[in-house]
Amino acid sequence: MSELPAAARRVRGPVAAHFLALHALAPEDAIDFVPKDGVERWWFDRFCRRGVLRAVSPGRYWFDLLAYHRDAEAFSKRWVPIAISVSLAIVAVAMLFYRG
Repeated sequence: MSELPAAARRVRGPVAAHFLALHALAPEDAIDFVPKDGVERWWFDRFCRRGVLRAVSPGRYWFDLLAYHRDAEAFSKRWVPIAISVSLAIVAVAMLFYRG
């Protein structure tokens, strides 16, 4: 996968890896795909819902790398502040038990 651009190397999930390995990154490069198991089905459904996997015709899909990164950025904007707040709350509680 090292010949792929850096943006493509940061993509997660077995379905994404399959599409990237076959270079199905544009409508003209669409491939036939059917999920093999429950894990692939979960990733496939998630990507379809979020507009990352795009259908050219029934059963033929391509991976929209830009849509993937827009979705990942939206996820980070939503959850990073929550994670920071929870971390600060944990530190504040831990400080209550500190006896120096």
